[in-house]
Amino acid sequence: MNSSPERLVSANRRRRLLVCAPFPPRLDARHGGKAPAQLLLRLAARNDVAVLCLRDPDGPGVDPALVRRCALVEEVPVRRRRSAFARRFAWSHAMLRGLPPWAADCRSRLYARRLEQLLDEWRPDVVEIHLQAMAQYVEAPARRNVPRILLDYDPPSAWAHDLLAVTTGARRLARFVEVAAWRRYERATRPRFDAIVVFAERDLEAVAPSAGGAAVMRIPLSVEVPEHALDPEGRDPPTILFVGGFAHPPNVDAALWLGKSVFPRVLERVPDARLEIVGHEPGEEVRALGGKAVSIHASVPDVTPYLDRAAVVVAPIRLGGSMRMKVLEALAAGKVLVATPRAAEGVEAIPGEHFVLAADEEDLVEELARLLLEPARRRALGEHAREWAEHHLGWEHGVEDFQRLYERLAPKDPVPDGAPG
Repeated sequence: MNSSPERLVSANRRRRLLVCAPFPPRLDARHGGKAPAQLLLRLAARNDVAVLCLRDPDGPGVDPALVRRCALVEEVPVRRRRSAFARRFAWSHAMLRGLPPWAADCRSRLYARRLEQLLDEWRPDVVEIHLQAMAQYVEAPARRNVPRILLDYDPPSAWAHDLLAVTTGARRLARFVEVAAWRRYERATRPRFDAIVVFAERDLEAVAPSAGGAAVMRIPLSVEVPEHALDPEGRDPPTILFVGGFAHPPNVDAALWLGKSVFPRVLERVPDARLEIVGHEPGEEVRALGGKAVSIHASVPDVTPYLDRAAVVVAPIRLGGSMRMKVLEALAAGKVLVATPRAAEGVEAIPGEHFVLAADEEDLVEELARLLLEPARRRALGEHAREWAEHHLGWEHGVEDFQRLYERLAPKDPVPDGAPG
């Protein structure tokens, strides 16, 4: 695109950051890709950023705002299997070779070849690999001794182990094999990095045992705070909203728990209540929850209308760790949020003042029913959440943390005497 293959030799040159991603970063992403897109947009103002990502030919590409800001953007097509049978067959075959399911979906010879070429031609100062599924590509920069960073948003072996604990019957054996595959894969790839970045304190403990000599650090997740808050009370009928990307198993578990166990009990106490589940690519189990008082909205272009009319936003996460984009977005929008301890990981807002913490199913049912019946309390909590977000969210601190990490791994040459600053 608009970059030269030669390294810049100016003493005050910007660093070259090559980002490897499993999907196109987009500011309007309907899954976890929104957070890295917001971060990269800011990093690209201070560094020469190249993005090499996988892209489903049927899906959208890298956000145009990022394309304009980055030095180079390339998308490698990868067509993922659509049918459940084809996916399970491919995953089973991959796990026999020690490759866990999501990593198998991200395996591409074309991507590997293009990465090798960019390392030799564009010659980055730092390679930043997003998500553990892409850690399989660490060998190419490692052979060239290019500093390597892994951004591990939600350590897979942690949520896979949690999922195993709640799985019964014949599927339990498959989950056991998956956990073992993730652990072997993590032990093989993580020590090849110089640094591993996580977003929540709990993830430090999950990653450290398999990190080898890699430095493990936490940089808290953040989110853009919209210019205007949404309706803190919502509209009638009183609606509970859950938002999640359903390619991620913890979100599937949360939706099923909410739809099958929690919401029916809320409905007994608030008969006119409604539940809306909004998310990217819901599978058959999640779609089956729809009907009567429950609506399923798949891959919507914008969640804002659903967020605005909701009385309560719920995050019933009980698997995995890390910080959740949907939690921060609800707080930033000025909506009342009910979250489990897992969903609130890393969030420094105060329970009871900025959001409601529900430790178990009884708490979830009690708090959701109560809030649906108390619009004044919803308004007060939503306004406090918005005020907290305005003072504590935003990417400024996170960008500085990443810049310091780049400086440590790839320090700039000192400016010679008499050279321009």
